[in-house]
Amino acid sequence: MFSEGRSKPGGKPGRLVRVPAKRIETVMAQNIYDREDFFAGYSQLGRSVEGLDGAAEWPALRAMLPDVSGSRVADLGCGFGWFCRWAHEHGAVHVLGLDLSEKMLARARAAGPDAGITYETADLDQLSLRQASFDFVYSSLALHYVEDVMRLFRTVHQALAPGGHFVFSTEHPIFHGADQSRLGNRCRGPQDMACRPVPG
Repeated sequence: MFSEGRSKPGGKPGRLVRVPAKRIETVMAQNIYDREDFFAGYSQLGRSVEGLDGAAEWPALRAMLPDVSGSRVADLGCGFGWFCRWAHEHGAVHVLGLDLSEKMLARARAAGPDAGITYETADLDQLSLRQASFDFVYSSLALHYVEDVMRLFRTVHQALAPGGHFVFSTEHPIFHGADQSRLGNRCRGPQDMACRPVPG
């Protein structure tokens, strides 16, 4: 697309100049979890059925967690709400679960309890949290979807009360950056993370 300029300053005709028009792009947050096929497959994974005990990273994350008793907790990318319920059961006074997926949040809300846990739709790329509003922020396998992770880190940092903690995990880049054409016959199907198409 081009815009055209036909006159010189002062209104005199000039030569035709073709200038590329500014391209406006809207970056949409990644939300493959609300696609029926993806959500159905995700719902069958061990972490979806068994909760935290079905998540391979849980033992390592659990070892890093502070005592959440009496804490205000936020879970970024809360999914089915497993960690939110765990924090509530371990004495957190309030837990805020944030996720972009309406399907994930519906599953989390259905699992209860209603008191002490609030679930909200949030795009982590646009996240805004009140200053010093949390004692602990948790995120498991969500940050690799964030376009500007440094912005998110600043948001979390200012939202933590003095002495607060932020514990997170993220997928290894090979799962999202693999050149799938080079994987050849090594892919065993869609159950292999490296063989899944990278959403565009």
